[in-house]
Amino acid sequence: MFFVVSGSYIIYLFGLGCLITNPLLPKNDKQPPLMEKIPLILTSGFLVNHLILLLVQSLTFSLFIGGAISGCSLLWFFMRLEKEFIFDHHKDWLPLVAIAFILLLYYFTILYDPLWEWDPRSIWFLHSKMIWSAGSLNLEAGWNHPSIQWSHVDYPKLIPALAAQLSHILGYWNEYAPKFSLFLILIPAIFWIFSFYSRRFSFLFLVLVFPFGLKNYLLNGWMDGYIAFYSAISVLLLGRYLKERRSIDLISALSCLALLSNIKNEGILIGLVVTVSIVITGILSNTFKLSEFKKYFSLYRVGWLAVIVTPCILWSVFYKYKWHLVNDLQIGTTEAFFRMSNRFSDGISFPLILKETFFHDESAVWLAFTIFLVSIIWLTISKRYIISWVPALITAIIYYCCLLIIYLMTPSDLIWHLNTSAPRTMLTISSCMIAGTFFILKELEDSLIVGTYNKDSHLGEDAG
Repeated sequence: MFFVVSGSYIIYLFGLGCLITNPLLPKNDKQPPLMEKIPLILTSGFLVNHLILLLVQSLTFSLFIGGAISGCSLLWFFMRLEKEFIFDHHKDWLPLVAIAFILLLYYFTILYDPLWEWDPRSIWFLHSKMIWSAGSLNLEAGWNHPSIQWSHVDYPKLIPALAAQLSHILGYWNEYAPKFSLFLILIPAIFWIFSFYSRRFSFLFLVLVFPFGLKNYLLNGWMDGYIAFYSAISVLLLGRYLKERRSIDLISALSCLALLSNIKNEGILIGLVVTVSIVITGILSNTFKLSEFKKYFSLYRVGWLAVIVTPCILWSVFYKYKWHLVNDLQIGTTEAFFRMSNRFSDGISFPLILKETFFHDESAVWLAFTIFLVSIIWLTISKRYIISWVPALITAIIYYCCLLIIYLMTPSDLIWHLNTSAPRTMLTISSCMIAGTFFILKELEDSLIVGTYNKDSHLGEDAG
């Protein structure tokens, strides 16, 4: 029963994504490959489904409306299957086999263990159970009840909503089935990583880090692994866009950022930071022109963008304000600025934050930074210059500075806050650095290949 329901749920989400995604993409010989269309469609499906639930709030009613829309969309899609998906039978099938293997591996490992970690049980899946119990996302679920204010009720609800919908369809709640929502969010990420596939070391380096390097944080129900994963994917897609100028990469990066903003509050910050980083990159490199953006963003694409950003606005602005849901960090208050000033000037707190975030033994940031720095030096010596890695570096630096400010402002005990969160929050920074390193390694591989080719050409001329 579970396998049938979970498979049908994926098809349902795919249908919702097809509704708004297919018209975005070119229909000629420049049509993007299957590896890039599937994750964009699924991600859009997650966001459309969440938008419907936020608007109607009832689980039953949202599934009814979504099912009707998805069914019509899928019917239209299968009627045009040959035109929508061009299958190249001569293409290397190894990536698809690898994707299937990795997804099966994660499917069974995610669902094998019940919920037991504190954060997943007490935040994300508690919220999911509240939605499931009430049959609705509205205030009747108990968001402003005093007894659960410790549970970060202001956090975005996309993943809890997916878990609640699936349990609603199944008709029961347990400690295993809701974790399927984690697997759902992982599917587009794996496809996007393999869209960078090549038979080179740079891709092997990438796939060993994503997803295997984040394995523990993708299995246990903490959202930080998914935040780091999608942050890295967004800068990878933007880096490829800077090099190849394909609209599918820019659109996919925007959908990643929209998804991030509905996973955790940090995702909203990352979305803003990545947007700033791409603007800075464009200014520094004189890369972007207004006419280019006008070409990519037709009226329909602007409408698509409005649809995918609306769920974040609805929850993080409208509902949180309407229901008086506040964040425990108290960011923006007078007390927060006083705490930041005092901690910055006391000579102890700021060095402690630097130590626990960057220089800590369990932090991967210093290692990622070292690998990145060595790669940059090698790239400079090789006299190869690219800008694909720049958004990743800018994102990592700005986001790290933002985290320093948050730690300085925190109303919690600073040592406790650092010990319980720093290794997780630093994942995003190290992941962005790794994403930037990928582009550098790829460029170095290209330089070595060109050098070998030129050498062979000269030898051939000498022999002649």
